[in-house]
Amino acid sequence: MFSFADRMNVQFDNTAEKKCAIFGSTLRLVRAHGFHGSPISQIAQEAGVATGTIYHYFSSKDELILELFWHCKHKIVKSMFKDEEAQLPYPQRFVTIWTNLVRFYIDHPAVLSFMEQFFSSPYATSIFGKGSGVQMQDEMSRFLKQGIDKGYVKPLDINILSAAFIGTVTAAAKRHISGHYSFDEHAMHEMVAIIWDGIKK
Repeated sequence: MFSFADRMNVQFDNTAEKKCAIFGSTLRLVRAHGFHGSPISQIAQEAGVATGTIYHYFSSKDELILELFWHCKHKIVKSMFKDEEAQLPYPQRFVTIWTNLVRFYIDHPAVLSFMEQFFSSPYATSIFGKGSGVQMQDEMSRFLKQGIDKGYVKPLDINILSAAFIGTVTAAAKRHISGHYSFDEHAMHEMVAIIWDGIKK
């Protein structure tokens, strides 16, 4: 016989599974059709849930998109900043963080597409404010500022440094995903070396 705790665990597992399915279907549809071409009804059908189920978890499509953004951002940051790499020398850590993000986007092309579309949409303004150019605004900015403060990185505007970092990551990942060029470990390290040589003090 199930205890109350067992029933709650099953309920939580079911909730997590359904939200994961909804997030996955949203990512796939947004990649294929964009935000406007991905109605809630189609997201529900793709996820294998009732439309009402989505509205049980999210009050609107906007809320779903914003929560999916934070979900993706959490996964991205976790893949970039790994605990076991935290004690590496700053230049080496810069390289690992860059290559970690390229690998993540290559493995999750729908997330890359979603994040690019998100930051080109009014959704980004609702979170970061008008004119904000820093994408991984907190963790990435802190890491780059740390490099400046410790004398590893040129004292440039964080927005410029972040654009150079994120822009080259997405360009590398997209070229690999499209099949135009295979970014293996050697190629990634050659490219990130160019970026590092350009910003190091």
